[in-house]
Amino acid sequence: MSGGEPIVEAPDEGDLEALAALFHEDMVQLGVESTLEGKRELAERVLAASEDDRICLVVRREEGGEACGVLLANFVFSIEFSGRCLWIEGLYVSQAHRRAGLGRVMVGALLDWAEENDVPGVDIEAYHGNTPASVLYRTMGFRRLGRERFNLKL
Repeated sequence: MSGGEPIVEAPDEGDLEALAALFHEDMVQLGVESTLEGKRELAERVLAASEDDRICLVVRREEGGEACGVLLANFVFSIEFSGRCLWIEGLYVSQAHRRAGLGRVMVGALLDWAEENDVPGVDIEAYHGNTPASVLYRTMGFRRLGRERFNLKL
């Protein structure tokens, strides 16, 4: 990484357009119907949400640089972890900035925060065939679960 270590921090209002673009790019790459305007509205809601409900982190390659990756984790109640835990809803690094360890840095920052705040567990999923994500999660201590996830858009 040129310019030193990446910077992981909570986004602010100045990151609105970058968040919307990252959310939109992620969905387009997954083949999910998405509009930039819809993801801008989502980014506005994420920025306005309480940190009691969600943790959102962005990564920048340098101080003051544009957000080039985002992690969005929501608090949920887990039977497995016997309490309130974090579900990583989204972890995305823009294509131009991949393979530089930015996803690992964001997940590491979230895990550090969770440990410091007595959060008993973190769940995440990877799409079938996303080998880089699977390798990342396993090397960070996550274990594969024997279940499938389903969703239904209403």
